[in-house]
Amino acid sequence: MMQGSSHKQGPTTLKEYAARYTRFHPGQECASFKAYALAHKGKAKDPDLVYNAEDPPEAYSNPSVHRRLSEYTAMAREIHGSEFDPSTADLEGDIVMRLGPGKPHGRYYMGNSTIDTANTQTLAQIRARSTSLSPAIRPRSQP
Repeated sequence: MMQGSSHKQGPTTLKEYAARYTRFHPGQECASFKAYALAHKGKAKDPDLVYNAEDPPEAYSNPSVHRRLSEYTAMAREIHGSEFDPSTADLEGDIVMRLGPGKPHGRYYMGNSTIDTANTQTLAQIRARSTSLSPAIRPRSQP
């Protein structure tokens, strides 16, 4: 269970938050990973709002957000290479499913509204095609 407020994006989806952030910060693209992080830091129109991978857990509305961003970044770099910057890319359903694991309670681990459910395999499908070289499917954390 999350402690603290869940986000600061109001009633908008992450896609709408990303578009609003880009509108208020011309020249700064906002992929869904970055939108997820920023939505837990402040309002899109805040001129001082920036994503920094080095921000501590206290920078977010909830400490679990920092953990989720860190876990996602580690797995994305395991898959795409150590130089990969997840803040420039959209959240990948496969990675989110491995971290979740799956969709407990019908929601993704992070970025629920941005994951394309039509193109994201189920956890059973991911397990079936995984090899010993695939990133591990994380066990479900206990509250």
